[in-house]
Amino acid sequence: MTRPVTKLNTPRFVLDVANRAKTSRLLSRGDRVLVAVSGGPDSVALVSALCALRLRWNLQLWVVHFHHGLRGTEADDDAEFVKGLSERFGVPFICRRLPVASTRVKGRSLQDTAHHLRYEALLTLSLAIGANKVALGHTQDDQAETLLMWLLRGAGTTGLAGMPAMREDRFIRPLLEVGRGDILQYLSEQGVPFREDSTNLKPVYLRNRMRHEVIPALHVFNPGLVKTLSRQAVILREDDRYLDQLAEAEMTCLSQPADGDEWILDRKKLLALPLALQRRVVRLALRRIRVQRQGPSFAAVSQVLDRVVSGRSGSMGKIQGALVTREYERIRFVPALSEGHERASEPCRMPLPVPSSVTWPLTGQRVTASLLHSSVRPERAGSSLASAVVDPDRLTLDLEVRSWSPGDAFQPFGMHGRRKKLQDFFADLKIPRRARRRIPVIVAPEGIVWIAGHRIDHRFRITNHTSRMLCLALLDADPTGRTD
Repeated sequence: MTRPVTKLNTPRFVLDVANRAKTSRLLSRGDRVLVAVSGGPDSVALVSALCALRLRWNLQLWVVHFHHGLRGTEADDDAEFVKGLSERFGVPFICRRLPVASTRVKGRSLQDTAHHLRYEALLTLSLAIGANKVALGHTQDDQAETLLMWLLRGAGTTGLAGMPAMREDRFIRPLLEVGRGDILQYLSEQGVPFREDSTNLKPVYLRNRMRHEVIPALHVFNPGLVKTLSRQAVILREDDRYLDQLAEAEMTCLSQPADGDEWILDRKKLLALPLALQRRVVRLALRRIRVQRQGPSFAAVSQVLDRVVSGRSGSMGKIQGALVTREYERIRFVPALSEGHERASEPCRMPLPVPSSVTWPLTGQRVTASLLHSSVRPERAGSSLASAVVDPDRLTLDLEVRSWSPGDAFQPFGMHGRRKKLQDFFADLKIPRRARRRIPVIVAPEGIVWIAGHRIDHRFRITNHTSRMLCLALLDADPTGRTD
């Protein structure tokens, strides 16, 4: 275990990381943090800094390393290195093998597949061990590279805002304002070793070419380019957040009464808005009738405005999970079921073995279930938008995922055992009727366990007597954001 750290012998690098983490509210005293460590300088510096703060902030730390099975003995050596580093710092070590090659789908690169798998694994593992934060080693240089890549793709304000310092109140990036040069200097001064991934030098990956070719070339014109781009991301992120707030307010003014699963906007009022707000209001409308959290693309929003809003009465388009029509001076948004699922009235039902990961056909989302034996429990029982943890010893592990049915009822967590019809629960949340049919419901023989993305049943909650945990997660088909 490391010795207690005082302010006098704490490296300036660690103090800077601590100040930023405190100012940005990334970390709090008593946090339980799962640290993703590849063995490279960034993640090694991250775990080193957190270990230096561990006693002062009463942090509980774990290190997780992912082995993708792609680089042979080099990957094996990386895993052994991180294991040794964890032992040096006195931090529990977890290694997970993620078979990238065997799970890769058509149209997705190996890197994208690896990011996707890591996201799922980090979320599930953090729930299993009771970590309330997941620390990632992205730096100021990574932010600059991300901004330039999004710029080449033609992204708007949201994309050019880059990676957030915190995502979903769980994933944190304490080094996002730290340059790679400062990291290398810190590791050198502290005598902390690290490894270099040979694939980081291959020009076949866009990020590598950005890092080794484009940014060095731009440094000629602006030696402080990385800091400039990082500052730009901060500015644009605040602008983006403010515009979203304006769009939410306008959405309230534009909305008209609608039946169940519909959103109706006043066309004249929508067109009277500045174009920037028109786009954001349409984006909000599309997101509100889609179950997936991933936002619609710029092309989809433009298609709604150009072909439907600005089209003649009767114009319509099926756009990223939504059917949008113009009816005189009203723009109607309703969920559009994908081909093969047009008969939404027919319930969908499928088994959910433990452990397993199944695809929910009505939305393309993945539902995962894993069983963990652990003496560590989450700080908060219940569920979030993406995950839930329940006590498997309170139910029979003969689970299934199905659509909701009339007459369904459960005991919502937080209502102290009071029974509520699922129809009323959805109505309270203002979930459109057609959207309700697409929400996966995880059920055991004893009853509803989790309304995926919303609430667990009070009967299956975690208690002080819980000795193992059933971790459930609802994951988008293609989650965004880097998690390496």
